[in-house]
Amino acid sequence: MSDKANQYLLVALKLIILVAMGFFLYQKVFEDNSGQLEQLWAKLSGDLPLWTVGIWFLLSLLNWGLEARKWQLLTFTTQPISYSLAWKQTYASLAASLLTPQRVGEYGAKALFFETGKRKRILWLTFLGNMQQMAVTLLLGIPALLWVSFSFELPISKLNVVLILIVLVMLMVFGYLIRKRQLLFQGLSLSALWKKTTELPRVILNWTVIHSLLRYLCFGSLTLWMLIGFGAPPNLSVLIPLLFAYYLLSSITPMLLVLDIVVKSGIAVALFGLVGVDEISVVMAVLLGWILNFGIPALIGSGVIAAYKRKKA
Repeated sequence: MSDKANQYLLVALKLIILVAMGFFLYQKVFEDNSGQLEQLWAKLSGDLPLWTVGIWFLLSLLNWGLEARKWQLLTFTTQPISYSLAWKQTYASLAASLLTPQRVGEYGAKALFFETGKRKRILWLTFLGNMQQMAVTLLLGIPALLWVSFSFELPISKLNVVLILIVLVMLMVFGYLIRKRQLLFQGLSLSALWKKTTELPRVILNWTVIHSLLRYLCFGSLTLWMLIGFGAPPNLSVLIPLLFAYYLLSSITPMLLVLDIVVKSGIAVALFGLVGVDEISVVMAVLLGWILNFGIPALIGSGVIAAYKRKKA
């Protein structure tokens, strides 16, 4: 199958996911839920303490502050940069990734801040940072998803689990077979990526993984706090695995960042509905979390990009 056909199939898949999740949300949230909407609006406008909203905003800033520090550490062996510059590059790349699937625009945006000869290495460092974050999501999300599946008796048979394991093994074998094959540009292969990663100082690798874990705990705490604030039962032993499973499923779903709020909301409504959390509360928590973690930072990043363009002009 040609690359063009693959692109069309991927676009079609995204549209199907978006339409399906949008219809699911409409049925769950907007049919016969007007009373819940009014109650939630009253909670937002009067009952929710201002200091709580302030802490939510600070957690959002801490989330991206940790990402900026992680980026500063990753670039240390290539071109040391200040924390303020790492912060600007992080926010600018977020803004540039809004209209691209799986935030691929982040790669080009960060590379533009560096000299031409260093851009390939910057692309690799961006990839490494994202893979560290995904590794944390997988390590915490897969056990959580299995726990949710068995605890709530979801329709996942033993045969399906075996098939998933077989697919994972096949992917590992496939990765081994193409380890020396060129990927996106000359000199980029799986073996080259692994070699470059092992050449980084161990202390940098350790600290960037720790920052990835801290980021996960940061935005996870924010979402959990908002869910409880909007009326979810404060049963952490159940909510935390559901939250980890939610992050896993929403991370592996291909979607534009500006549209993934629909998909994220649909996944969250399906998962947290298992423990009786009402749909309106879930959607509001996801929506507000998206605004704090992506919307507002993207606006800040847009300002950074505009200032950078004026300076270059």
